[in-house]
Amino acid sequence: MPTQPSNEPNAEEINSVVALFTAGRYEQALPLAINITERFPLHGFGWTILGSVLMQLNRNAEALIPMKKAVALAPYNPDVHNNLGLVLRNLGRLVEAADSCRKAVQLMPDYSEAHYVLGMILRDLGALDEAEKSCRKAVSLNPESVAYKFNLANLLSVSSRGEQVEEAKSLFLDIIKFEPTHFGAWNNLGRILFETGYTSAARTAYTAAITYHPNEVTAQANLGNVLLDQGELTAAEKHFRIALELNSDLTDAHRGLASILHRLGREEESLYHRDRGFGKHPLTIIPYRGREVALQLLVLASALEGNIPWRFLIDSAVFHTTIIAVEYYDTQMPLPAHQLIFNAIGDADLCLDGLDRANRLIKGSVTPVINLPEAVMPTGRMMNAQRLGKIAGVITPRMLLISKQEIHSGQALAELLQTEIGFPVLLRSPHFHGGNYFVCVESPDALKTAAEELPGESLLAIQYLDSRSADHLFRKFRVMSINGALYPIHLAISRQWKVHYFSSDMAENEEYRKEEKVFLKDFAAYLGATVISILEKIAANLRLDYCGIDFGIDPNGYIILYEANSTMVINPPTREKLWDYKHEAINNALGATRKMFLERIAA
Repeated sequence: MPTQPSNEPNAEEINSVVALFTAGRYEQALPLAINITERFPLHGFGWTILGSVLMQLNRNAEALIPMKKAVALAPYNPDVHNNLGLVLRNLGRLVEAADSCRKAVQLMPDYSEAHYVLGMILRDLGALDEAEKSCRKAVSLNPESVAYKFNLANLLSVSSRGEQVEEAKSLFLDIIKFEPTHFGAWNNLGRILFETGYTSAARTAYTAAITYHPNEVTAQANLGNVLLDQGELTAAEKHFRIALELNSDLTDAHRGLASILHRLGREEESLYHRDRGFGKHPLTIIPYRGREVALQLLVLASALEGNIPWRFLIDSAVFHTTIIAVEYYDTQMPLPAHQLIFNAIGDADLCLDGLDRANRLIKGSVTPVINLPEAVMPTGRMMNAQRLGKIAGVITPRMLLISKQEIHSGQALAELLQTEIGFPVLLRSPHFHGGNYFVCVESPDALKTAAEELPGESLLAIQYLDSRSADHLFRKFRVMSINGALYPIHLAISRQWKVHYFSSDMAENEEYRKEEKVFLKDFAAYLGATVISILEKIAANLRLDYCGIDFGIDPNGYIILYEANSTMVINPPTREKLWDYKHEAINNALGATRKMFLERIAA
């Protein structure tokens, strides 16, 4: 008698296509899967494997039909519902995808894979509480799965809750213990550490990520950003350039290089990378991390280096933030959705054009604006010295903008003596901060040599004011003015005239830290009523919602004003125990800033 035709593929056919699929040889598996469906159209396996192959080939629209046929043929099989959920997720049909995976879970409550996929879909939908439950269920059912742990860690890492972020760190570390070369765990751990102020630890994590995965472009750029934050420009430049070798269009790397090259005085190269980094991408989004309805914040920023360091000012658990690089944004275009505008452009000398563009962007807007651009415009060094020096009790140095040509001709020397700036004189290249390209010239003979070592064709000559106290130490105070109130930020003590907190002697000298602790605990008592009154007048004159004042105090109790503008940073201290005394003052200032943002929206 003739053999009856089979109603299903034989084991050899099934094993062949499964072996190809498992080996990742999807193009070879595809014709075998098609052949099975053509010969056995009522057999669910053929449609399932065909849909899976098409999905792996990123042909999700084509995969949808066989996946739906598999569900129709085996409606009580949880696997086919889970597979359909994956395809629908890839197609962006998230509500349908979630329904399909929920069906899989209903059919098999302990189906870990379906809980895992459902967790990803719910996260995409913004249903974070449900997503967390699904992800946790998947891990509890299969605690050995690196993929499940990684998914849960990623979800927790973007939480607004501190305890969940700490749990995410622990999960990433668990993954690394089990799989020491896991790229995602190292890279995402580095991101959390950097965002929470553990910069050195973030550097270690990113270094490990590129050690094991040197061709991962995101890790190269991330390490570059950490090194840039730490001021290690040469090392940062190296990693940004590696990133661009891997992806020549990577905006983060171009932006990082633009910043580095500007600080190094290589402005033409900086402009090239600035154009590449912002030209086609003038908008940057900071994702919202909260669980309520997000408030919409619009930040106006410059593509140059003259912005307020606002990383710690904006609470991503409250705001969905859009940042505009104003030099590259079409002023005729409507602004993105927003309920509050924060003008983060703070350097009036460097970013005057950007401030003008920011003014034009907000013209006619009825939305509240923090730090109006027109109030920032007159806060350049020379303008501040002139207008704030008129306040009783404020001493500002004489300043003169001189060209290198005038220095070589001898004309500059005559002008320095005529304006009574004299020697020693401080020379700095305009548009730089943090003590970069800022030197003290002791005598006329050293003027030409010093000028040649500074970038730019024009230099700012600043009168040297000896601000040493009776103990021959230099003290530089920083007080922020936030929403009309004053907040102490730091007291830097040094033996050198160029006092910056990062280069002062604070870390090495316990007595200096004790004095700073007294200042931060009750700065009004430390400074006295007269100095506080002068600071209040300076803040009122500036007309800024957020700004900082750097100053010393002369033997007569007058303020020697170094700087007063909005570019000053409120930098949380590192986690070392010796800085514990600083946290309260820093948190007060950050809290006041965040409160101001909310009050302006409410108003």
